Amino acid sequence: MFILLVHGSFARLWWAGLISMIGSWMLSAALPAQVYLQTRSVPAATLMFLASTLPRVLLGAWGGVVADRWPRQRVLLVSNLLAGLALLPLFLGASALPPLWAVVTSSALLALVTLPAGPAENALLPTLVPDTELPRANALNALNNNLARLIGPAVGGGLLATLSLRAVVLADLLSFLLAAALLLGVRRDTAPVRKAGGRLPAALREGLQVVRGSGPLRLLVGLAGLAAVGEGIFGTLLAPFVTEVMRGDARTYGLIVGVQAVGGLLGGALAAHWAARLNPVALLVGGGVGLGLGDLAFFALPLVSGAHWPPLLVMALVGVPAAASGAGWTTLVQRLSPDTAQGRVFGLAGHLMAVGVLLGTGVASLARGPQEILLTICMHGALQLLVGLWALRLTNGRA
Repeated sequence: MFILLVHGSFARLWWAGLISMIGSWMLSAALPAQVYLQTRSVPAATLMFLASTLPRVLLGAWGGVVADRWPRQRVLLVSNLLAGLALLPLFLGASALPPLWAVVTSSALLALVTLPAGPAENALLPTLVPDTELPRANALNALNNNLARLIGPAVGGGLLATLSLRAVVLADLLSFLLAAALLLGVRRDTAPVRKAGGRLPAALREGLQVVRGSGPLRLLVGLAGLAAVGEGIFGTLLAPFVTEVMRGDARTYGLIVGVQAVGGLLGGALAAHWAARLNPVALLVGGGVGLGLGDLAFFALPLVSGAHWPPLLVMALVGVPAAASGAGWTTLVQRLSPDTAQGRVFGLAGHLMAVGVLLGTGVASLARGPQEILLTICMHGALQLLVGLWALRLTNGRA
């Protein structure tokens, strides 16, 4: 299994993604903390959040158009180089924190120039590994994401505490440059150059037509948006749930986040081991159902026991179905989409996911008090369960 990580173009793509994501997680952990510590301003933190979120909500689908219009290896390479340039405003100023306008500008530019990266990577992957290895490669990418989430914030927080924000920014810049260097060795597309339509709006419409013309793709893209609503709810309410329902503290919250990342690593490794032996529909259905039931158990356990270790154990275990579900979904989209439009399909799904996360965040913000927090966060588990059950339609051609 792990021979994929030490040999060939997939290995270079995987390591490039890991390195750049570690850098991104370093900055995403350090920059918001420094902004709030220096300004003590909630509006400033909100402005920074909007700057990094709105490009995905408003322009997410266009990243897929770019991924289909030029060779995908080149798109990834240029995206990493532009991301490095987008960090330059953060070097302005002599104080511990750059001017707020520089922080907002850099956050928006980073979100904008990296829009094509996800669709390009997912669409490039089927050209780098045999079709039989595709589920395993996608599971390894899930392992990659969780490894970066575990390492990045710890390193970023350490650099911020011992050196400065500028050191974190420099480390992130170096991560983008190193990723770009690795991408130079990735095999380029062997298919003819994709036209992706004459003009960009026409190309986007073509992508929409591909999704609309395929029942399974419509279902898969819709399920991604539905799951994202739950993710927005969970991300917003996890901290209030820990303090108001579990009666925990900052240490409890930190343990849960850490265990979640470790569970993701375990899940990615196990999913990579078993993915090639299972149908991707089974991975999506079983993963969605398992994740939904596991999350509901995590939310319910504090009602029957004051001990914190049972929810922590469940949080670690749900990493397995989460990785399986993600690998199954990505593999199905890759196999059902034509190569010429695959980036746009992933781009449209990413756009819908960004909207879903924003919607879930809005729903979660309405919760007040322990009971409302519990009922609202349970929607996350219910939505994941619904995704798994709804994906059963893929097995009987009714999608």
